[in-house]
Amino acid sequence: MTNKVLYFGYGANRDARMIAAILGKPVEQLVGRPAVLQDYQLGVQGLNQIPDTVMPNAPEPISPRQILKNVWGDGFESYVIEYRPGSKVSGTIWELTPEERERVRDWELLDYGWYEDCEGKAITEDGSEIDVITEKTRNDQVLDREVDGMNYETWLADPEKFEEIAERVRQEYNARLVESELNRPKIN
Repeated sequence: MTNKVLYFGYGANRDARMIAAILGKPVEQLVGRPAVLQDYQLGVQGLNQIPDTVMPNAPEPISPRQILKNVWGDGFESYVIEYRPGSKVSGTIWELTPEERERVRDWELLDYGWYEDCEGKAITEDGSEIDVITEKTRNDQVLDREVDGMNYETWLADPEKFEEIAERVRQEYNARLVESELNRPKIN
């Protein structure tokens, strides 16, 4: 794959089923390998720790907290990471196209202000150190609790619900792409 993005998926995003659902492609077409992200702490955020501010450049005028509450309800929880030297998080390095990375960014509500992009180093099973990108909490956010990043359950909710919601979010993302293309000024 040319122009590939090495994305580190943690939590549900370390699972091929989740990435396949986000991207809308068969699991068999995914390229990923287990790895450990260095210098990040895994935690969990509940709905009340997720930003309730509408970002000026958000795709729609709604906060990440409201989006998640509308979809998941008041009991929503999610894995998040924050920078912490010496900590480690197990996950998967996925080889994505830049367009696929944008789909993951949309799923993770980066443009809505929940997370921010970050870079890191991940160690593969054969000891290779790989530069990766992923998403982390913004510096002003807090965690509900810390989790052992090397030994945690992949799913905080029913995997089938994740897949169902990912399908809907992907369709909404595609509709926004079509709409933005239709509204783009034509150059003669």
